[in-house]
Amino acid sequence: MEKGKRLSVFFPAYLDEDNIGRVIEDAVLVLNGLKKETDLQDYEIIIIDDGSPDRTGEVADSLIQKYPGIEIKVIHHNQNLGYGATLKTGFKNARYEYVFYSDGDYQFDLYDLKKLYALIPFSEIVAGFRIKKQCSNFKKLTSMAYNLFLKYLYRISGFAFIDVDCAFKIFKKEIFNRIKISSNDAFIDAEIIIKSLLLGYKVTEVGVRHLPRSDGKTTAGAANLRIILKTIRDVRRLKRIINKSRSSKK
Repeated sequence: MEKGKRLSVFFPAYLDEDNIGRVIEDAVLVLNGLKKETDLQDYEIIIIDDGSPDRTGEVADSLIQKYPGIEIKVIHHNQNLGYGATLKTGFKNARYEYVFYSDGDYQFDLYDLKKLYALIPFSEIVAGFRIKKQCSNFKKLTSMAYNLFLKYLYRISGFAFIDVDCAFKIFKKEIFNRIKISSNDAFIDAEIIIKSLLLGYKVTEVGVRHLPRSDGKTTAGAANLRIILKTIRDVRRLKRIINKSRSSKK
């Protein structure tokens, strides 16, 4: 009999004292539902407080007592390290063979996790794309500029995506044993996806709902130019290696 799947679920949180409790409440309901309805055998929940100056860390700690039968772990950064660094903390501390992450700001409907989970058998990475982004006009403008750069990066990598920065993804954990992540900022999503695809991993995208922000502060800052340039070099190098490997097999 095939063994059931195990899923690590983590949430980056910054200034989310009013959100993180609702996020975990929904996560527990959805994950317990998946255990009853699917082959999900076990799960863990990890909250990473990225040095929040408010009560985010305290609220997160209280959730361990609120859900005594659920495996919940809280990791505290002593200072604000940024979005990419927080994701790397989550990937590093995830124990199970599949890893899901979403933000702790309650801008996603966690019931959409069921759609992603159903696609695991067909893909090593299942990524949500926001059907209708809920963000400010300034954020939309900066996103347009960033996406112009990503189109160039897609061209040199040979792949294209709908919404690479959507914070609603499932990964096969083994991926993170094979790629080195340079980013500590908002560029981390693009870096992980592109490097994974260059190694032959498959990505499937599925539409998810995006909710208006009610409280808290966005954890994703601007992508660092130095890291972007380094990733371009990494992508070119990986592509050369892969092309050379393919040529030698002919």
